[in-house]
Amino acid sequence: MGSQGIHSPFNNILLYFLFFIGVYDDIKNLKASTKFWAQLVICGTLTLALPEFRINNFYGILGLYSISSIYSIIFSIFVYIVVINAYNLIDGIDGLALTFSIFAIFMLSIGYNDVSQPMTNYGMLLISILLPFYFFNFSKKYKMFLGDTGSIFLGMTIVLMVGYFLNSNHPVVVPFGMNRAVFALVALCYPLLDTLRVFILRVTKGLSPFTADRNHIHHKLLNIGFSHYSTTISLLVFNLLILFVNSYSLQNIDTNAVVIIDFILIGFFFVGGVWFARIKVLKRH
Repeated sequence: MGSQGIHSPFNNILLYFLFFIGVYDDIKNLKASTKFWAQLVICGTLTLALPEFRINNFYGILGLYSISSIYSIIFSIFVYIVVINAYNLIDGIDGLALTFSIFAIFMLSIGYNDVSQPMTNYGMLLISILLPFYFFNFSKKYKMFLGDTGSIFLGMTIVLMVGYFLNSNHPVVVPFGMNRAVFALVALCYPLLDTLRVFILRVTKGLSPFTADRNHIHHKLLNIGFSHYSTTISLLVFNLLILFVNSYSLQNIDTNAVVIIDFILIGFFFVGGVWFARIKVLKRH
């Protein structure tokens, strides 16, 4: 079914509904709980309606491989909601959500190349549509934002591509000989990482994980003097570094060891980032 499955008439109705939720949220600021329940209904319906877009295999992560249909549905709904909100949450500065959306779409599209050409073509077409938006996103005169409408739509599109990519019924040529699940995690690395980080910070403070704040990584970089442009480039370089390490240094290592090494590398990145931020703040004073 490929890219046609994403945009069947029934699925288009649900995607349009999600789109209008984003529009209404941009205008009226919906409560987080309202958005969550709406997303749960839509993601649950899509997961049930699109079995070919369900994640049905962990590919060795945590020692798990193929999972049953019921667990596949539950886990896919969870991933759908997390990824949609991840791209919504990083849409706090110019170019960031757009850049990481293009990065994820490109990464997943090259995995479909030669085995599912319609999915590759769909991804490349979407990228070609998104690229001109940089002009408006960074323009002072013709300023335009993705907003919740754009970021939620892109998050939904990306998560459907991820679901198709991680469905073992579909042949995929994983670039660089990487593990399929690890490759998907690397493609979505920064948005997932930032979401996990802010959710943990909010919950440990006794707040709802959907509470708005300025604890995102991009906010921290802005606070020490980075511009929107340099922040976006710096975080993209970080994600590319994680890709480089995984593709050239960890190919012959156990999958779970790769995940552990990635967490260690990310930990060093954040420790170094905090140290760098403190040095910058001290120099200002």
